[in-house]
Amino acid sequence: MARRLFTLMPPSGAPTEFALVNDRSINLLSAADANVSSGDDVVVFVPGTDVGCFEVRIPAQGAAEIRRSAAFALEDEVAVPVEEAHVAIGQTLDSGLRPVHVVEPALMEEWVARLNASGLKTAKLVADVSVLPAAPMAVDAGDHVLVSTGEKRFAIDAALPDDALKALANSSKAPLTTSSAALAHRLGVSASSASSLPVLAQLAQWAETAGALTDLRQGPFISRKQADIRIGAWRSTLLLGAAAAVALLAMVGLETWSLSRLSDVLDQHARGIYAASFPGTPVPSNLDAAVRNQDAAPAANRLAFLDATALLYESIPAESGISIEGLRYDRQTGRLLANMVYPKYGSDADLKNALEAKGLGVSLGDSRQQDDRVIGDLTLEAAQ
Repeated sequence: MARRLFTLMPPSGAPTEFALVNDRSINLLSAADANVSSGDDVVVFVPGTDVGCFEVRIPAQGAAEIRRSAAFALEDEVAVPVEEAHVAIGQTLDSGLRPVHVVEPALMEEWVARLNASGLKTAKLVADVSVLPAAPMAVDAGDHVLVSTGEKRFAIDAALPDDALKALANSSKAPLTTSSAALAHRLGVSASSASSLPVLAQLAQWAETAGALTDLRQGPFISRKQADIRIGAWRSTLLLGAAAAVALLAMVGLETWSLSRLSDVLDQHARGIYAASFPGTPVPSNLDAAVRNQDAAPAANRLAFLDATALLYESIPAESGISIEGLRYDRQTGRLLANMVYPKYGSDADLKNALEAKGLGVSLGDSRQQDDRVIGDLTLEAAQ
């Protein structure tokens, strides 16, 4: 019978500790004592700060169509273009929603390469935050904090200022329990009894009761073990498909030739539009990339998320009555969008002046009255 092993993806190198789970206990073993074999069922937890975890209602389709539908359903939720993101889909939940986990393909390639180098070629990759129970809680995972509000799960960079951690933790409608008194102090919540289990053992315990896990190794990153199917069982279907493919080859060839001619005509038309829109500028060989980069901020002129957050908090005077209700960062443009609460009209202009004095570019959205407070949006970016 295959052993069930869990481990954490370290910042670099190979995993050094494994949690061995059986029906009676969870034992922590060194990599040497674990002596992982190809027959073991291994789950590697990756940081939730690197994975966007969502739940989306998706119509029943094929696997590839489901991933595309999920990506475009989250187009407004992720900072990278959806066509560039790697999307993994979990099994349908009792609510009818499906877990959708989004991660950068380059990071997936790095993780899979490290698994292969460590002899864990068939291991699953699972976001650590995805196994948290639904109960409101916060768990110290070292360089990041795992949070479950009861309605959603997310991870926070532990390097953020305490005020930022408190603002994000306050999104929970119910009080959070915490894994340590130190974490409770940082989040500004009442301390609760700390778990006696190390983080890896606690995650392994939760994973055992979480139901089907969402493995990030899907699509181009699927492991050989997952892709191993019995060809014999599909022989008749494959033969039928091959016959149909031969019948379609002539049609495909004709359509390809027609589309190639149409593509040449459209390309010439697009080049004419570009030349008219940007007179005096040479027409680039890759029109799509050139147009897309018109709105992208240069890498050297992007404002980092931590810098933007720190400068925003520093610019809010103490006892001013100004507070931050939400933050959203667009990594492609280097812009930070903050949802602000002001004590009165005009306070947003004072905050804008304070930020511009620090050499930042600031744009204010429309302010509106809600109950007894004023709400408005503020966009922060590097000065042009």
